[in-house]
Amino acid sequence: MVSIKLISVCLILLGTTVACKAFLPLKSGTRSMCYSYKSSSTDFAPSSALRHIGPMLEQSTRSSLTKQKFSAGPIVETARQLATSIFQYNGHVPVLQAFGVNVFLFTALRDKLLKSLTPQGYLHAMALGTGLWATLGWRGWTLCVLYLVLGQLVTKIRFAEKEKRGIAESRGGRRGPENVWGSAATGLACAICASQGATFWGFTSELFLLGYVASLSTKLADTFASEIGKAYGKTTF
Repeated sequence: MVSIKLISVCLILLGTTVACKAFLPLKSGTRSMCYSYKSSSTDFAPSSALRHIGPMLEQSTRSSLTKQKFSAGPIVETARQLATSIFQYNGHVPVLQAFGVNVFLFTALRDKLLKSLTPQGYLHAMALGTGLWATLGWRGWTLCVLYLVLGQLVTKIRFAEKEKRGIAESRGGRRGPENVWGSAATGLACAICASQGATFWGFTSELFLLGYVASLSTKLADTFASEIGKAYGKTTF
């Protein structure tokens, strides 16, 4: 056991000595194993070559990272430009982009939307959403969605009692194409006019935006009054 430990210690010391001679500077006049091979023109110096490996590796790593950054740059820039275009604050979104966003959202929420829309109403609502996102952007689209959600919620108030009395909305309260366009056709027309520029037909875009908001507000007020009035049998304002 002792002899094995002694041999191990000797091997460690020998390896340390060789490593020090290979990598540490040598005194003048001392011949090292690092200079054991010589050619006619130049000396082969492993220690000198080793000193150059670090900078070479660093340069190679920087070059690789630069290439990766260059290859990923166009993708990131394209995604940034697409997001900026889709979520423009003042609207004017390309129709294809607006259509793509609505297809994605309507597909993701399909099961929930079909509880409040018929299949035909679902497709017509997608077309309406595309038009609103293309003209007014996400703000106009969100306002119309809020209007539809509130209208659907108020329709469900005491819905069973309204069904028994025969005054409830047909199809279980689900909206069809006639409901979609009856509620938002005027608003979409105002949105299209507002997106034509600062003025259109002698009216400012702000006036058309006011018409868009007013059309949804008026229709929602009418829905609240009729649905709550039918539920409680009283005059509702």
